[in-house]
Amino acid sequence: MNRKELDINLNISLDLSKPQKIKASATTHIDLPKVETSLTVAQLAYLCRIFHDLGYFTNGTQIEILKVMSTHFVTANSNDISLNSLRAKYYSPDDITKQNVKSKIIEILNHINHSRK
Repeated sequence: MNRKELDINLNISLDLSKPQKIKASATTHIDLPKVETSLTVAQLAYLCRIFHDLGYFTNGTQIEILKVMSTHFVTANSNDISLNSLRAKYYSPDDITKQNVKSKIIEILNHINHSRK
C-alpha cells in the first residue's frame, strides 16, 4: 500500500447580518500504509498483552491498543486483522503462541547482545 490520501473538510458558518464570532471546524483524514509484520495475529495480540501488562503501553484500556493494531498492522496471513479475533487472542493466548513469542523475545535479546552499537 503505497497510496497516500489527504481529505480535508472545512466548514465555515457566517451570519453577516450582525456582528458575531466566526465558527469554523476542520477535519483532516490521512490514509497511511499499514505496518507489515511476519508475526501471526496471535503473536501480535500476545505481545500487546505483555507490553500492556508490563506498563509499556499506557493507554487506559486494552481495546484502544487493539483497535490501533487491527487498523494499522497486517500479517503474512491477514491483510485485514479482525478486532474480535485480535481481542480473543489477546485474552486467551495458547501455549504454542506463548512459546513462539518467548523464542522471538530471546532472538531480540540475542540480537541486542551481539550488536556492535
